[in-house]
Amino acid sequence: MLTQLLIGNQSVSDGAYATARGGKNGELVTGNLRGKYAELSSRGQVFTASTVIAGVVIPVSAATLNSKFTLWNPASSGKNVELISCHISCDTATTVVGVHGLLIQRNLSSTAGIPTSVGTLAVVCPAGINAVSSAVTVAAQATLTNVAIPGVNAAVTIPFWPMSAYGAVTSPSAYDLTHNFDGKLILGPDSLVAACTTVAPSTAAFIQICWAEYPV
Repeated sequence: MLTQLLIGNQSVSDGAYATARGGKNGELVTGNLRGKYAELSSRGQVFTASTVIAGVVIPVSAATLNSKFTLWNPASSGKNVELISCHISCDTATTVVGVHGLLIQRNLSSTAGIPTSVGTLAVVCPAGINAVSSAVTVAAQATLTNVAIPGVNAAVTIPFWPMSAYGAVTSPSAYDLTHNFDGKLILGPDSLVAACTTVAPSTAAFIQICWAEYPV
């Protein structure tokens, strides 16, 4: 069977039929035409949020967690939230053997997990060219309830997503962490993630998270 290709660039409107694109040697072009998230960004589906430059203290997971950076997808959002990346720059004065990661809570309404005392973080913006509003809430202050790390306390056990660790107290006191999720962590409506540690609080000079939103 012969496949007809159109050699060169194309500009096709939504809803129109297109001919597969070919290269100068008659090959089928299947690679990314632009960056990995360019299509989603151009449609206003990619967002980013960050803390203020002054920095925050990342708390330890406990039965009640005073979170300083929470990404909350409300039950009424109508969107699934795919985490793309998370960046943390730490400048802890004293290093403690422990892990930085994201605490994950799902089905908040049915597990008495709705956060309280929520203070909205203002630095939320679309990463793409279209100025649209995000469906999620990013909190600079939120008291999380029924939170636990397995083996740490007796509250509702929830997953913990590890991203990096201080392996020894002799570790350098400042480092950068960038974690790419590659589709492995998706938050449905009525769920959240919050930055936390497993052992001792640490000071983050900067926390930034990037995500994409899709209709449920």
